[in-house]
Amino acid sequence: QVPAFCSSKCPTAFTGRSSRQGMLLSSKVLRHGEVLGRGAIFKASLWTASRRSIRSQSWRSESEGANTAWSQRALATLAGLGLGCALLANKASPTARAAEPGGRKVCIVGEALFDFLPVKTTDGKQAFLPRPGGAPLNVCIAASRMGAKVSFLGALSSDMFGEELYRTLEADNVDLSMVKRLPNPSTLAFVSKPPGSDVRYAFFKENAADRSLSARGVAELLSGKSFGALHVSLGAITLEDSVLAEAFEQAYKNTHSTKGFTSFDPNLRGPMVKSSPSVYASRIEAFAQHADLIKSSDADIEFLYGAGADLEAVAKKWLQKGAKLVVVTRGPDGATAYFRGKSQITSLAVKPPCESPKTIDLEGNPAPVADTVGAGDTCMGTLLCYLLGEDGGAPLVDQLVGAKPFDEAAVQRLRFIMLAAVTAAAMNVSQPGCDPPRAAQLSKVLSKMK
Repeated sequence: QVPAFCSSKCPTAFTGRSSRQGMLLSSKVLRHGEVLGRGAIFKASLWTASRRSIRSQSWRSESEGANTAWSQRALATLAGLGLGCALLANKASPTARAAEPGGRKVCIVGEALFDFLPVKTTDGKQAFLPRPGGAPLNVCIAASRMGAKVSFLGALSSDMFGEELYRTLEADNVDLSMVKRLPNPSTLAFVSKPPGSDVRYAFFKENAADRSLSARGVAELLSGKSFGALHVSLGAITLEDSVLAEAFEQAYKNTHSTKGFTSFDPNLRGPMVKSSPSVYASRIEAFAQHADLIKSSDADIEFLYGAGADLEAVAKKWLQKGAKLVVVTRGPDGATAYFRGKSQITSLAVKPPCESPKTIDLEGNPAPVADTVGAGDTCMGTLLCYLLGEDGGAPLVDQLVGAKPFDEAAVQRLRFIMLAAVTAAAMNVSQPGCDPPRAAQLSKVLSKMK
């Protein structure tokens, strides 16, 4: 039975426990966006409300009544399938703080959603563990835990999932003064990992609250504010949504006007891209010309440019478009940074302090990989924090927003920043879901490597 608190009239779900919690949904199998249970099929259409083109001046929203009906249909279907719900407590962090004045703050723009991670119950049945997620949310948490002053710019639902997403960000000291609360539902992402295949996602995102940004709304929220860095990660949201793409571009314009650097991660989810990879690659290139830093996985580059794509050639193309630094992550093989040296484009590569298939735990000891969820986001959050100098080292902001070259001192600093980023990512994958290390934990591990 679905617990009584799982009601469309109860926005404060997961009450009575610690601030970061999950809910376990047990089912038979997830396949092509369908959840099968007791012979019944729960199709994605039952999770989604019809998207209507009602837009306010600053935010796109839907009527509360339609979204209440959406919640009631979803919950009724869960009950019909006999899916069980159980609360699982997670670790809590100190209370939130508002961002402090200064030019070295970080603003993260984009989505926040719930990932449903595949797990097995004690009796061996397939189940899904909901965890707060979405690349922008993960980057917020990673950067904040590294010591950066982080603000999240986006929209969150007032439903049970949105309440938990808000508390999750709040618990990790993320400033939420630029978060809009809407009655629209939260985005849900079911994750599967078939044997021998990459992670797959099934998204339920139509009419979701986190898709409600507009250029005018972003400009109003950022007016009078200054950030050392502003980052955009995609995911369930793609650049094919022209309204959201314009909102992200507006965020970049505001940041450049206050001398901050801009950052971008394509963070591709293949099923979310409706156009051909080559067409979408052109969109990425056009958008990326507004970014000073681009971080991309090798898998995302191969999706855009084909299997076996020349990673260096793609990085150089993005640099020629206007980026000052391109970081390509390569899973357990580490990452490579491409940048303009004194006379030509150069690169440096780093590897994490572990040997595949092992990773390292929060103490720096060899450990098995729990899963790779949030590895790239942990790397991204660490990059942002260290590039701003929030670890106590020299910032590289002048190299990203000005004409200052990457001289020998800057290259050595960049090498350390890259090592910190891939090490943090390695520590993250020793734990289920995205659970980045904290600054003190990372510093302790890095100190052992000197």
